[in-house]
Amino acid sequence: MGVIKKVLYRGNILGKPRHRNFFLDMEENIHIHYRDLRIELSRGEFEDFADTFAKQSGELLGIIREKNYQDGKLANANQDDVRIWTESRLKHEVKYHPQRFSLEECGDGYHFHYRNYKILIDKDEFRQIARLFAAVDVDGPYASSYEEVMELLDANEVDYLLDAGNVPGEVLGIAVAQYHIPKIRDIFQYIGFAVEKDEAVEKRYQGPRLSVIVRPDPQRTAQDYRRLRGAKSATRLADYLAQFGKAMDVDELNQLKCQALDFYFAVNAGEARQVDTDPQTWLYAPANRQVIFPYNPSAETGKASADKLYRAWSALLNGTQLGFVKPHKQVLPAPEQAALAKQVREALMRDVAAYAAVDKIHLMGSALRGDMGRYSAPFVHSKLAKLGSDVDILVEIDPEREDDIPAAWDFYVAEASNRCAIYHVGQIPLAAGADEWKSRYPHIPFIHHLLDAYVYFPSRGHREEKDAFLAKFKAQLFYDRARDGIVYRGEEEQRIGQRLAALHGFRQVAVESMKVSTENALYKVFADGQAWVLKLFKVSGNYASNRVAEHTVYEEKLVAQLKERGIPTAGIRHVPEGVEGYVEGFPALLFERIPGKVQQRPDYALERIAPALANVHRVQMERPLALDTSFPYDDTCMMWLKAFENYQKNSGHSPEVAKAFAALAPVAMHCFPGENRARWFARSAALHNHGDVTPKNVIVADSGEPRFFDFNNAFYGPRMADVVDGAFEFSLAEKYIHLADFARFDAFIGHYAERSPLTAEEREDLPHWIGLVGLIKFTKEIRVLLDRPQQSLRCKRALAIAEFTLSRAATT
Repeated sequence: MGVIKKVLYRGNILGKPRHRNFFLDMEENIHIHYRDLRIELSRGEFEDFADTFAKQSGELLGIIREKNYQDGKLANANQDDVRIWTESRLKHEVKYHPQRFSLEECGDGYHFHYRNYKILIDKDEFRQIARLFAAVDVDGPYASSYEEVMELLDANEVDYLLDAGNVPGEVLGIAVAQYHIPKIRDIFQYIGFAVEKDEAVEKRYQGPRLSVIVRPDPQRTAQDYRRLRGAKSATRLADYLAQFGKAMDVDELNQLKCQALDFYFAVNAGEARQVDTDPQTWLYAPANRQVIFPYNPSAETGKASADKLYRAWSALLNGTQLGFVKPHKQVLPAPEQAALAKQVREALMRDVAAYAAVDKIHLMGSALRGDMGRYSAPFVHSKLAKLGSDVDILVEIDPEREDDIPAAWDFYVAEASNRCAIYHVGQIPLAAGADEWKSRYPHIPFIHHLLDAYVYFPSRGHREEKDAFLAKFKAQLFYDRARDGIVYRGEEEQRIGQRLAALHGFRQVAVESMKVSTENALYKVFADGQAWVLKLFKVSGNYASNRVAEHTVYEEKLVAQLKERGIPTAGIRHVPEGVEGYVEGFPALLFERIPGKVQQRPDYALERIAPALANVHRVQMERPLALDTSFPYDDTCMMWLKAFENYQKNSGHSPEVAKAFAALAPVAMHCFPGENRARWFARSAALHNHGDVTPKNVIVADSGEPRFFDFNNAFYGPRMADVVDGAFEFSLAEKYIHLADFARFDAFIGHYAERSPLTAEEREDLPHWIGLVGLIKFTKEIRVLLDRPQQSLRCKRALAIAEFTLSRAATT
């Protein structure tokens, strides 16, 4: 950049360039067209141009990649000047119109010819330019006052700060970046300032109205100065968007949005403190494309503040019609395109077709056309920030499987313009280019190539709209279950399907892994028109780990006998007599899939759920089950009481947990003696307990009937163990610990007793049962917390259990 002696005019008065083309053509001469500029060349000049550009561009690209040059992060922040002089001397003179200067009004606007260059100018813009030229004072004086000199330094993009000795209006004292000292010398020479002092540590210049003191600053980097210089021209962001938003480069606008989105996620995570979250107060520095978030000591952080911020930011963008603006897309070269197409096919089969709910998959858009790409800047829309093209699909759901939408799919929109729902079903990694954006905006969960699915539910109708949409976008049928058959997500699911077919005589078996909070393995199974749940037993519950297979047999018999007595629960498909029912090397049971919903979040229908548990107990009290009693409750008690004793010795507990252990010690001492427990057990009806009475183990049918399932922790012992366990769990509200309410504790017991009354002894012993069960439940939470200390939920549950136990438990 040359040194500016005088700014005759500077202003953003132009609209966007009319053309976005770069092309070559050959008529009476050779033309290079770049947007609104055309250069006319003879054959010799073009050969000079092509040969030199090929050599120098290759050399410069190598330097760009070596230095990881980045524009747009901070404008002009790469301080090293790079000039490539390889064979730079042109062999041919300008042939066409070497001395022409011409202004012409033409059919497409005004043409400005300067030698062999032509610039196309819009009519209205040309009139503005003409008026400006008429008003320009070429012979006006150079900068001489304090304000004028500072404006000239800014126009030259000199990196400086006001420094010692500065007296506004009289003396300009500045610290200047070391690399701009030569530019300072040239500027003051050109505008007629005399050199009064020229030393390494200080330079002085004298003009007719101003003294200037210049001290070199070797400390700050070019990037530091660009940030500081950009802040000088900061304006309110809302005003800037209203005035210039529609004229902004689309990449710049999306990077601006990235800054706001990154701030939103930081506020949501509680990591941005004392920063103003009102978008109306934010500033913008166009020179370095930086959003400035002002300090606010009273600003709040967290989800509520983030949500308020997002609503206000969305309203600002939508009010300026900037909510949906795509950045430029760079289409991937053929080899990358082919590799990505293969990944798309694999992902659609693995993440979509492998689910039994999927009947058909239609492919459309960039993935079908083969013009997938990466964006020049992240494409920010709503809370999404995309780095590459979406993979657009339409999924038709099997009418019989509409309730089996995979839990892994992320629900996004209930109804799009084509009357389908929208789900985000996964993403394919970007080949390259993600690390740069993640380092700039660390809080944003960037999306690479999104698998974006329109999902059609037949029961909702609108088949005509769906078909018209597919026809409009020339969609291609990628997968048809009737045509292509069952697809397995992986080799494990395929092996399980084959094993179940062999065990049970199924013809076709679809298998889907279920993501649930258990160390055992669960799978949805669809076979011969029926739905099942397969459970592989990998770990023990309230019994020794070497008895997993034995307990599986016990559970199967327990469920079978309960069903015989009319208890509504998931039945089990038995393997043939004498056949070992192991799957993948583990004991396994194949359960009927019970229709209905698991209600883990309050409010709970305790008036129906507690009596359902009472029914499980009452049928046994009326007619005992023909089962052995080799899994007694006291074994469970001893396992966890000993664990409490061991965990109490751990010195790594948080202060709150250590305090809870100390407070519960007297309760534990009361529970340890076997004769105490034996007395409580003897005063409560003995039967086969469910063993894990939690909301997640109750399915509520559409009729409202609750059904208990999953007897993985079943044992033989006093029914009060089940009753008090359920009262605890429905008070704690599973993972919704913020909705925990121990008013539900007595309500659960009360509703149970309405169906199966407690004896006077059981009621009398309730404080002892609260102490025993509470102690066991506290210890179970501590075990998980020690294995996974990052799980704050476990700590909160343990402390809640301890607090209630201490308030109600007996110690004598």
